[in-house]
Formats: sequence, structure tokens, C-alpha cells
Amino acid sequence: MAASVLGTMFRLFSLAFQPPTAELAGLVASGDLQSDMAAMWNALELDEAPITAFCDGLACYKGRDSEEVLHELRRDNTRMFLTDTPLIENSEGPWRKKAQGIEVVALMVNSYSTEVSDFMRYCGVVKAQGYNDCVDFIENECDFAGFLADGPEYLAEHNMDATELLDRFMDEHMKKWVPGFCEDVKRESQTPYYRTLCTLMQAFMQEF
Repeated sequence: MAASVLGTMFRLFSLAFQPPTAELAGLVASGDLQSDMAAMWNALELDEAPITAFCDGLACYKGRDSEEVLHELRRDNTRMFLTDTPLIENSEGPWRKKAQGIEVVALMVNSYSTEVSDFMRYCGVVKAQGYNDCVDFIENECDFAGFLADGPEYLAEHNMDATELLDRFMDEHMKKWVPGFCEDVKRESQTPYYRTLCTLMQAFMQEF
């Protein structure tokens, strides 16, 4: 896989999983998100069936008022992830702990979240000043994977292989929870957006 294209693919997933904004809703309503993801997917020469299904699944949003799309996405995002008792945890540590049957999980300071933070720090990535939320949200992990996929020069300068680090991060973290997280979302979501996005993400994860 070409690193820059792979990095862009990861970052598009990061954008798609972020809490919905007017920008994201506009990209979905215009069809630009779908076309950008299709361009990267095809550049990576992946199986066409998943990306075709993704674009077909989001065709219902194209041409709609972006404010309506934003309201729909926010409502579904909130009910799944943002209530006091979320239906689904969208960060690695809490999701993996709850998958083990542990009901009450400390955000950010559980063992898996700490491992993600340590891995990022080892690669020279630290929290932006003022950022006090989880580093292991699905969108943050996708963004970090995109960073590694692009093969930053300073890693090579420190005799660190970005490709090996990406493979490690996928094996030790993302592959441990993202497919199951996506299955949960497909079961609970009330919108085509999240169900279709998670189906594509599962297909993408199978490439690693």
C-alpha cells in the first residue's frame, strides 16, 4: 500500500467518525466524503464491492439539506456514544474493558488507554495543549494510524520504522477492538451513515 494514500484513507475514516459537525454534514450531503473515500480506496487497489456498497448506502444523503443531515447524525451519535450511560463506548480502553465484562471503567486511566497514550508518546505524538479528553477515541486512533502510514522522516532519523510501528499499533490495538466496535454500531445505529461507515471500516481492517 502506498503510504501517503493509506495515510489519507485513515484520516478520512478519522473525519467520518468524529462527532458530527456542519463541515462533515456538508461533505456527506454533497457526496464529497463518499467520492474522496472512493478515490483513496481505489488508489489502494482494494476490493471494489465494499466501497461501492458504502457509496450506495450514503446515496440517501446526497442533495439533502446539510442542516437536516447534521441533525440526524448528531442525534444518532449522541444516543450511541454521549449519554451518561452510552450504548457503545467509542474509545478503546472502555470498549475492551466492557467487552471483558467490566461494567465501570475509568476513562483515560485504564490499562488499555494508558498503553495507547504510551505508544503515541513513544512515537513522538503528545496531546495538544488544552486537550483533556481520551486519546483512544476511534477517530484519534485512525488519525494516529494515518500519521504512521505517512512515514514521518523524524522516525527514520531515530531508527524507527514507521511501517513496523503501524503494524504493531494495528495488531496491539485497533484490530483488538475496532471490528467489534463496528459490529456494535451496526446493531445499535438508527442511521444509514453509521451502519454503512462501520461496514466499510470492517472491510478496511481486514486488509491488515
